[in-house]
Formats: sequence, structure tokens, C-alpha cells
Amino acid sequence: MAGRPVPPQGGAVVQIRDFPAASIVEIVAWDVMSPAYGIRTWVRRNGGVPDRYHRFWVNSDYTGARDVVSVSGLNRPMQLSNATDNQNCFNGKCSPTSTIGARVPDGALRASKEDLAVKFVTNSGSEINLAARRSLVDAYLAAVDSVSKALKK
Repeated sequence: MAGRPVPPQGGAVVQIRDFPAASIVEIVAWDVMSPAYGIRTWVRRNGGVPDRYHRFWVNSDYTGARDVVSVSGLNRPMQLSNATDNQNCFNGKCSPTSTIGARVPDGALRASKEDLAVKFVTNSGSEINLAARRSLVDAYLAAVDSVSKALKK
């Protein structure tokens, strides 16, 4: 193996953030090799309908992220949002405290069989193209479904 690079060790991090005083349970996911962005949503603790949208989030410190003015993915424009999260750590793994994001419809995310590719455009016209691999999306959606089912009981 001398002279050969070690293959990258990656994989999905999927967290279920179940804080007892919260009215929702959050599900957050990102790839170990790309911790600056990922996907998240929430499910009502009372077993009600989960959010109909997922949020593709990007760390606000990501190059150019603070200048983003529009976002698109899944062949459609998406709603841009900013968020601050003070409960960003669980079991020693953390997501960023300040993010920008794209609102991703649940139906479109589930219907797609491809990676979730999202394009953020800055006010200068620069593009930030990011993607969550389909394996991450599938693991994340399985967690969302599992939490939703468990809370309905």
C-alpha cells in the first residue's frame, strides 16, 4: 500500500434530537466527509403529521453563503431561509449554529431517485452547487419515517 492514498472514510450521520421539553423531535443528517451542509426536518411529538418540507442547510460560514439570494433544486426554485440553532449538538456531534437553507418539498424529495443537488446563487451571480448523496437522503428519510411511526403509537 506504500504510495497509495488511504481511501476516505465517510458515511451518513443521522441524529434524532429528542429533547424532553420540546414539542417536536428533530431529525438532522449530514455526511461525515461534508459536514458543512445536510438535511433536517421535524416531527410533532404528539404523533401529528411531520413537516411537509425538509430543509437543506448550509453552514453560514461556508464560502459565499452569507451572500446567497436565491436557491433551486429538484428542477424548481426553492424558498431561501436563515436559521440559528442553539441546540446543535447531540452525542458529541454538532451541526452549525447558523445556517442558510433551502425548503425542499417532501413529495419531490421522496420521488427523486437521484442525489439531492441544490444550487445557491449569490448576489454577484456566483453559484454554490452542493449535493446530498442519495444514500444519505435514504438513511435520513428512513429515520424520519421511523420517528413518525413511533410517535403515532
